[in-house]
Order: sequence, then C-alpha cells, then structure tokens
Amino acid sequence: MIAWRRLAAMAIAAAVCVATVVGQSPTIGQEHAVERHLKDGDEFRLPIGALIDYGRKLFCANWTEDDGGGRPLTRGSGARLIDPSHPLRGMRAFNRLSGPDANSCQGCHNAPYGIAGGHGDIVTNAIELADRFDFVTFDKRGPNGETLGTVGNSRSTPGLFGAGYVEMIARQLTRDLQQIRDSIAPAQSTRPVVQGISFGTLARRRHGSWDARAV
Repeated sequence: MIAWRRLAAMAIAAAVCVATVVGQSPTIGQEHAVERHLKDGDEFRLPIGALIDYGRKLFCANWTEDDGGGRPLTRGSGARLIDPSHPLRGMRAFNRLSGPDANSCQGCHNAPYGIAGGHGDIVTNAIELADRFDFVTFDKRGPNGETLGTVGNSRSTPGLFGAGYVEMIARQLTRDLQQIRDSIAPAQSTRPVVQGISFGTLARRRHGSWDARAV
C-alpha cells in the first residue's frame, strides 16, 4: 500500500511539473543570465546591501543573445551594418576585435586576483575604433584590406574601483557649471571657476547664443 501511495505521489508530481513546463512554453536552449530585473523605484525600497549584491550580480553575469546581448544589425559604433544581409547572430554575435568583445563586465575587469571591478590583463585589451566595421577578424581586417594596426588602437582595461565617486564629482561640477552658465545675461561673459578649477571664459552673444571658444 505504501509503495502504491509513493508511486501515485510521484505521478502527481510529474504531472504538475509537465503542466508547469507546458504552461511556460520555454524555448529549447533558451538561457538568461538574470531571470528577474529590478523595476524603476526598487532602488529606493531595497537596502543598500541588497543593491550592491544585485549590482555585483549584473556585473558578473554572462549575458546571452536571449538577454539581448550582441548587435545583430548594427556596428559597435551604433551605426547600421555595412552589409545588413549578414546579421551578427550565432557565432558572429560577439566579436573580440570590433566589439562587443565580452559577455560579462567581469570578463575584462577582474584583476587583481579575480576581483570584480578591477583592471585587466593584456588579453582583455580592447581594439578601440575597430567598432566602425561590421565584423573584424585577424584574417579579414577591413573592407579595403586595412591591417589590425590601422583598424584600431589597443587599449588596456581600466580599473573601476572608485569610479562611481569620480562620476558623482563630475556630476556636481557639471551642475555648478550649468548654474553659472544660466546666470550669464546676453552680451556678457564670465570665467567659471568650480572647486578651484578654472574653465576659461564663457560668453553669451547679444542674441542669446553661447560663445564657448575660450572655454
């Protein structure tokens, strides 16, 4: 009797699982690095620790095509492909030279000692400016036979520790500069100085447009 009850329970559980799978209609091979994303306003409701943990999860996630990774119809610069008849999907979805050159932020920012957010080894160098081509490889450099040296410049991966604080300082400087700019009347000029930093001379023409040639 006990054995039959166990078999019945297993059958019911299997039926529930099958019904759940059928109801979700998953795509075979579909993968998402992060199943649930925060919504606008969640950053004000979650504790700071939870936000930091979630940010670390996003930084270390290996994004897939199902997450929206890649650029099927655009170059790395954002412009449309030179040859849109060959979209960048599958094996061509990610590109080491003309970007996107990684599936994860941590893929490049992982030094020292594998710490997420640091700098990177030479193997994680990016080829800047090569993103203006559809798909650059070591064998096929460019449409006119450009060499790798003329296609782009090798740039090392910068460390990001403290980058958020640097960005906040830049935002504060920008806000203060904008306030100074908005206080200038037509046909006047001023020398903006913020946090002891001089930004030259900003002038306003009589008809109201800005003259930033001396900034």
